[in-house]
Amino acid sequence: MIEMPPASSATLRRFVAALSLTAIFPGVVLAQDAETPAAPERIDLTNFPGELVDKVVVPIPAEIFAVLDKLDEPDWNSGIQLPEANERGGERSILALTFGSLVAEGFIAVQAKNAEEIEKIGKRVLELSESLGLAASVRPHSLAIIEASKNRDWAKVRDELDATQQTVRTTMEKLRDDELSGLVSLGGWVRGTNVVTAFISGSYSEDKAELLNQPGLIAHFREMIATMRGPAASAPAIRAIATGLARLEAIIAAPGNLAEEDINQLRDISRAMLEEFYFAKPAP
Repeated sequence: MIEMPPASSATLRRFVAALSLTAIFPGVVLAQDAETPAAPERIDLTNFPGELVDKVVVPIPAEIFAVLDKLDEPDWNSGIQLPEANERGGERSILALTFGSLVAEGFIAVQAKNAEEIEKIGKRVLELSESLGLAASVRPHSLAIIEASKNRDWAKVRDELDATQQTVRTTMEKLRDDELSGLVSLGGWVRGTNVVTAFISGSYSEDKAELLNQPGLIAHFREMIATMRGPAASAPAIRAIATGLARLEAIIAAPGNLAEEDINQLRDISRAMLEEFYFAKPAP
């Protein structure tokens, strides 16, 4: 877990992440079984944990979940939406985005303490890592996730999910696939953002909405996509995600607090983005 420098505090206060789940990063802290502390009068994100990615602070999705737990009691099981395995082709950019969202799904399932779904996700993680050519590195983590879920060892599941994400990102970076590493983070962030907006739209408050206010992070992802090269840069799904990020940024960068209608729009836009690579598109 990283202690943020003062210069990053203002950026971190303005989160859309996630939940990433955001991308998913080290130091995740889950809500404990012990008595939950009283909800704060206002969310203080100045010391919120996160990871520096290209000098941008990316909040940890499960930390966002933990804050929501203190402000409310979300039905985390209702937030799990593991899609059926779909055939979106073997394009590596789509696989990387999907992998990030899948790990984010795992953190939602850990919040729900849903062993059955965690086991499914662990197996899907392994299958997807094979498509990415990373099965040898990911297999130990995937098997550990499945075993820990059977033992209801939620902390172990959390650690292995985190290690899985880090292993994939590190391996991609060593192979000079920095673009794919960034897409893993983006995929997790979009999935986390969608589940957070869904919960907040169901029980709106300004304190909760503040968790979704971070134009600086969206700008980082927009720049990442804008600098992509090769066939993936012009793929329809990538172009649609770039458009979605621009729409999210326009809402979040507007003056004033995020209203309930803004949250609903963020939810719908992030869902549409996920339908480009993760969820099935609705029938016409």
